[in-house]
Amino acid sequence: MTFSKQHRIFIQLFIAIIACATAFSAQAQRLQRDVPPPPAKEKATATVREQLNNAPINNDAASGRVKDLLNFAFQFKGVPYRYGQASPRGFDCSGFTSYVFKRFGFSLDRTSRGQVNDGRSIARHELKPGDLVFFNGRARGGKRVGHVGIVTEVHNDNNFKFIHASCHKGITESNSTETYYQSRYVGACRVIE
Repeated sequence: MTFSKQHRIFIQLFIAIIACATAFSAQAQRLQRDVPPPPAKEKATATVREQLNNAPINNDAASGRVKDLLNFAFQFKGVPYRYGQASPRGFDCSGFTSYVFKRFGFSLDRTSRGQVNDGRSIARHELKPGDLVFFNGRARGGKRVGHVGIVTEVHNDNNFKFIHASCHKGITESNSTETYYQSRYVGACRVIE
């Protein structure tokens, strides 16, 4: 099977999974229509690290590893972007994710396009901290992966924050609602189960 044919099959499977997830989500919303909304939460004023340490991600071994992984990732905040690099002196996006995950025993592909296959594909509404999120490169609207980051926080409206190596800011945390990333989201995968 050629790479192009494999890529087409992967895209078709991804679309089918998204369609099923959307249908399931709509059904779940219909079933829970009479359930009252949860009480409003107070705005957090803690630092990102304090929020991570206190976040109720899950009380299992995977969530502990995710918290440790994110704390490790945030140590590099401000390190400059350097194309093709994967060291504390400078990172590109996939160099950063592979470097962080390697510290915790996970071997990721060295390219963002390859990292799509390094975990279980998940729908956007399934995102959790620690998941990898993928964006297309500088061209909007396409589905070709060109950028990757690590989810740090997930909101009820399917938006999220992620830490990544930005060309202009180096290692930074961004929000999926930012104009640049909003239209470039391609998909996600879970490495830590």
